[in-house]
Amino acid sequence: MATTTLKEQIVTSLSSYFIDIDSEDTVLIGVLADRAIDAFEEYRNYPNHWTAEQIEADKARHKSCICDLAMYEYVQNGAEFQSMHIESGLYRMWQNKGNVFTQHRVVPFATL
Repeated sequence: MATTTLKEQIVTSLSSYFIDIDSEDTVLIGVLADRAIDAFEEYRNYPNHWTAEQIEADKARHKSCICDLAMYEYVQNGAEFQSMHIESGLYRMWQNKGNVFTQHRVVPFATL
């Protein structure tokens, strides 16, 4: 049985969540999944002594957080870097992206 990568799992999950997506959206979700994984790794600030296996296991343990980071970017598509957006009577206000980490109780590793 073939294993799927974390990126593939996120793309599948978000593609299922957002029903009306097309192939262009699927490509976009893939890009956003890569960005979410990179943001998670940067935020976690993994210690230098951690092995690649430990890092992958940690990311797998926090897959829902990484998926939510990708979802955050997807739903804000077209309104990047805005804290709120009003259009045609629709009002949206976004929380800080850092709150995604807080909601999932993910903290960075401290280094000295």
